[in-house]
Amino acid sequence: MPTRRTILHALLGALLAMLVLAAIGWWLAGLTPGWYQPVEQDNAAALTLGETAEYRLVEEFQRIRPADEVWRLRIPEAAINAWLATRLRQWLAGRGGDWPAELGSPQVRITPAGITIGVSADAIGGRVGLLTLTPIIADGRLSFATAAGLGSLPIGIPSQFFTPHLLAAAGTSDSLAFLATILQGDSMSAAVPLVDYRHVHIHTIALEPGACVIRASTRVDTN
Repeated sequence: MPTRRTILHALLGALLAMLVLAAIGWWLAGLTPGWYQPVEQDNAAALTLGETAEYRLVEEFQRIRPADEVWRLRIPEAAINAWLATRLRQWLAGRGGDWPAELGSPQVRITPAGITIGVSADAIGGRVGLLTLTPIIADGRLSFATAAGLGSLPIGIPSQFFTPHLLAAAGTSDSLAFLATILQGDSMSAAVPLVDYRHVHIHTIALEPGACVIRASTRVDTN
């Protein structure tokens, strides 16, 4: 039969193992993912790429098209990241909002498994919080399955660690209201209104390594 000393040694060993695992986990959580590398806001190459991406997105969405045409737009993550680093704050300011000072520049990584948004936050010691979104379109509604992570930790964490800060960012501008919808697990219309009674109806959002591909059609709103 195990002696009291043997049981004590086993308990101490288990406690030591848990402490080591916790320390490793905390260390991994503090490691910035290799893909999270936001550039400076005045980076010339990123400014050009971000402006070009914004112009092309607006151009494609506003283009006059036959109602039965299904068109396709591929959006590389490099273009998204350039826009986020150099244009996001200016875009929000023009709409009466501000990106919270306690959050770093958001960046994205796109894989077939989802769109991962990374952002550093003072509230979690400057670590990078991760939110992975997987788009779902059904019955004309767009929603997202979500999962959260922290730094390079290989396991998920409760999103409550940093979603309140993203919700605070969403509250700074009506233009970011969709972010609150996503974080709260609600769905939104998959039809994007334009300025001339037309809507862009998004049919699918396919994810591939380094890019997302939108299939959509543009129709006049008859209501």
